[in-house]
Amino acid sequence: MKISADTERTRRELEQLISLLNGRISLKNAGKLARKLGAHTDGRSVDFLIWHPKFLQASGCRIELFVPDGDLLYDKPEQHANMRYHSFPMILHHEFAFLSLDGVPAGDSGSFGAFYQFQLLYDDGSAEVIRDPMAWSLPYGIHAPAEVYDVKQILANRNDLPYYQKLDQLLQEKPQRRIPAALNLLEIHTSTATDDGTFQSLSNRFSQITDSLKTGRQLTAADQNLSGFDAIQLMPVDPVAENPEKHRFWKIIGRTEVQGSDITVTLRKPDIINWGYDTTLFGCSAINPSLLATGRPHELLGLIETLHNFPGQPIKVVLDLVYGHAENQAVQLLPDEFFAGPGVYGQSIRFRHPMVRAMILEMQRRKINWGFDGVRVDASQDFKYYDPKEDQTLYDDEFLKEMSAVEQEVGGVRYRPWMIFEDGRPWPRDDWELAATCQTVIRQQKHAWQWAPMIFAYNTPYVYTYWLSKWWRLKEHLQHGNQWITGYANHDTIRRGTQTDPATLRVNFLLGNSLKTVLDNAYNHPSTTLLMNAFLPGTPMDFLQGIGSSPWTFMRNTDTDFAIKVVAEEAQFTRWQISETEYRNSRFFRRLKSMGFRTLKGLQYFSEALQNFVKITNYQPVLISQLLNQMHPPFEVANWDVERLNLFADYWMEDMHEYCNVDLHAEYLDVKKTEFNLKSRLFRLSNPWLNSTFGENDFLSYREPVDGAIIFYGYRKDPASGRELILIANMEGQTRQIHPLTLGLPVGEPGQWKVALATPSVNVSEIEQPVRLSISQAVLYQNGIS
Repeated sequence: MKISADTERTRRELEQLISLLNGRISLKNAGKLARKLGAHTDGRSVDFLIWHPKFLQASGCRIELFVPDGDLLYDKPEQHANMRYHSFPMILHHEFAFLSLDGVPAGDSGSFGAFYQFQLLYDDGSAEVIRDPMAWSLPYGIHAPAEVYDVKQILANRNDLPYYQKLDQLLQEKPQRRIPAALNLLEIHTSTATDDGTFQSLSNRFSQITDSLKTGRQLTAADQNLSGFDAIQLMPVDPVAENPEKHRFWKIIGRTEVQGSDITVTLRKPDIINWGYDTTLFGCSAINPSLLATGRPHELLGLIETLHNFPGQPIKVVLDLVYGHAENQAVQLLPDEFFAGPGVYGQSIRFRHPMVRAMILEMQRRKINWGFDGVRVDASQDFKYYDPKEDQTLYDDEFLKEMSAVEQEVGGVRYRPWMIFEDGRPWPRDDWELAATCQTVIRQQKHAWQWAPMIFAYNTPYVYTYWLSKWWRLKEHLQHGNQWITGYANHDTIRRGTQTDPATLRVNFLLGNSLKTVLDNAYNHPSTTLLMNAFLPGTPMDFLQGIGSSPWTFMRNTDTDFAIKVVAEEAQFTRWQISETEYRNSRFFRRLKSMGFRTLKGLQYFSEALQNFVKITNYQPVLISQLLNQMHPPFEVANWDVERLNLFADYWMEDMHEYCNVDLHAEYLDVKKTEFNLKSRLFRLSNPWLNSTFGENDFLSYREPVDGAIIFYGYRKDPASGRELILIANMEGQTRQIHPLTLGLPVGEPGQWKVALATPSVNVSEIEQPVRLSISQAVLYQNGIS
């Protein structure tokens, strides 16, 4: 079909734009303008609208189109694709450029559409390429043209509509039409959750579990770790920063500007390694292409549909959003007006600019419209602005409220998502761990949830006296933890654990006979699991690597200037998370071994030396390489220079990304633990009253004197059903025999109490019986079983 400008549609749409703009951008009209940004198709025409203040200085703007000639083989590591080139002048008005075109192919679930970008033209004859920050699809990353994608048609054919029909009924009586909080939660890093590391493979895994449940087939230990959850939280799925030297996924061979001519483009399948938090804000309506097996965004929809259609109880889907800062690469991609200056994590965002504010909220609306039920706002304390009148930086709490107010419409049903805020203010103040209440946003937004203090990054349950040192935080938890995300393992806590130097800590070796088993048992600790899932208020969250006893570390291969430094910070991972047996395993650490690191001790020796030299040189790579070459005894790998250090950093990240894949450790799962963990989660789901704060007679205490073991004991009662619970748990310390009836618990008639849950290897049936508990063992008694 011939591509041509739709003059009449362009005229009509331009008149609407002019009327809406009314001479200037304001807080009143920015939201409506943002809705129109990007590429929108009705099946016949495609409307292109982009905002950029540089249009005021430009003499013109052209849109460039690259139309694939045939299917693209996305799963092919590299290919040469033939494309037809088209270019059309756009209409400039104020800070906007607009054009409506007919005949532009749009991508769908089975094929790729046309790719597009824009050229700013200047009076001196120069030109500048700019790309669409509001694109729906970026199959080849943030430094390549966007794809015209028919998201409206994709979403119209979703197959989880019964879920939304039931949701509509549920929300009828809720004034804000806000989705209720989940009872529990599982955090997942998509690219390490399955062997393939894509939405498609994760969706297939949940489909397999669905089939097992329907047919009565026993779940594997790995399947159990994905079961028993009311909600799944995906770590960020937005496109992330790229390494300009390695991540060239789109390269035109033989540039041409002849209308209708054929060109060849070298395409590489994106293979970016990242946690997901290094976003540039550019393209946050789109999906990280490295998480797509087919390059088609509908894979994300497929996962959401599978979870919403899960048998027995639908699973909510929560998305982690990172809008409080942008990676430095963002300055190459977005207008200067987006940035307030350098910040802790790259660039601070200029939230008070009307168009910036509106575009971020629109990105959120578009992404959540895939069908997400909840939003986790990463580092919401970073949403700040400078007030010249007060001459100080203030928290932009109004913007957080605007995020909560964004209304979604999915399957014809309007709703607002469950909102979760990770807010550690006054972080990064030195005393933030002492001063943070984790209540600020909840007090301002009564519907909101916040991360609990004990789930933040700097918690260390693998050292002696941890549980007593956090007793004050536990007491807060009992009093007002009903709107907290609780738990003890997540992407930050385990990583911080592996960064600490074990030689500087009093490691609790009662948890295991090696650092690896200590860490694994600290973050997959049955008595803590029972405490969080079956006793304390709030919404307990697990982390897939934590309950899977899989290794976890920081990983990204997008760095240019600081790759060596980032790797050096992870040096202690080699002691905490790698055993000699695993290092010898031929499927792990292939790249580092090919470089010459034949033994784990050799890797540890080098990594720790690198870490020390980064510190003492204040990160001077040339000097670091010189010092490494003077070390005695020498390393297994010699002749270091900056180039080789960067190669080491690349190999490290690629090997660690592979090593942290949950599937590769499934055979080592402790079946008794996975069964117990699942039972504790199912107990939570069947006792939603536990999410409430403690009642008047509820309590949690610990046995005194401690006498070498921290024994928690407590009581809870459901005011509605009268069901009572008693918890006794050895959180850390020596094995002790406990007589429940001597603890002052309100037992009443002992014969009415039965064991509801017990951690593996605990043998007890009656509350009158003494129970022998070793570290991480616990028992939950129940009275009032229906």
